[in-house]
Amino acid sequence: MPEIRILPASETQKMLGRFSALSIEADKIARKYLDIPYGPSKRQKIDIYLPDEGDGPFPAIVFLHGGGWEFGRKSDAQILPFMPGLGRGYAVVAAGYRLMPEIRYPENLFDVKAVLRWIAENGAAHHLDAARVVLAGASAGAHLAMVAAFTHGQPAFEGAPLIKTSRIAAVVEQYGPTDFLRQHAQYDESGYPRSYAPDEEPAVDRLLGVRAQDVPNLMHFVSPIHLVHPGIPPILIQHGRYDPVIPYQQATELYEKICAVCGPGRAELDISETLTHADPGYAEKESVETIFGFLDRAVQAK
Repeated sequence: MPEIRILPASETQKMLGRFSALSIEADKIARKYLDIPYGPSKRQKIDIYLPDEGDGPFPAIVFLHGGGWEFGRKSDAQILPFMPGLGRGYAVVAAGYRLMPEIRYPENLFDVKAVLRWIAENGAAHHLDAARVVLAGASAGAHLAMVAAFTHGQPAFEGAPLIKTSRIAAVVEQYGPTDFLRQHAQYDESGYPRSYAPDEEPAVDRLLGVRAQDVPNLMHFVSPIHLVHPGIPPILIQHGRYDPVIPYQQATELYEKICAVCGPGRAELDISETLTHADPGYAEKESVETIFGFLDRAVQAK
């Protein structure tokens, strides 16, 4: 077995803090609706950003921030890779959701479902097209985006009666966890550095309130890779090969599973040889063109 290499905590914190130095400059966006509540909690709010021109309805990119289900805000700069959508005919919706320790899974998933129901009920009044919604997320937010998309229309995952909801036209997931029980084995296989030791308590254990490895059957309702079925929407999977927080095989194995279950063309895989976790490089031109090339094919062509 390869030697276990742990990234120093100072390097991990520096890596994760890169987006915090950036801003989405919301004051420069002319048309927007801020802090719209979709539930009673102070975190159950959305910000809607609209293109400068046109009445829409615009396809809506709903972005879910990362932060280990414990940190982060809807105003975080992690959303920057998607803000160019405003110049391409998309609305961008920054969605807040409840965090640990206030909640445990699946309450944060239920928040995402509530956002989708809110758009179905209220989107038209805010120039949003509820029939063309993209779920996008980074890290923990990517996990929630995938689970919400892969369980779309399944009442047990709604948290409320399913009467009316949006249509999910596509998913963009950036460096999200897809199979919680495989992560350390994947680092062992590659020999790449990781940011945490095998005996450290993972965030998913705190999210669930139990040790994930003690309840492997429960993970069929938590890990996106187990929720893949022939009806899932198209998905773009972005990840860095040397990501020390989430191993890159989380992306490649999900891609292989989707191809096996759904056939070719349902998933697109973008593995970067240079970008790591929470990397501002995902907001640079090459990555942005990959994102919107995918979305234009999956959403705008509908």
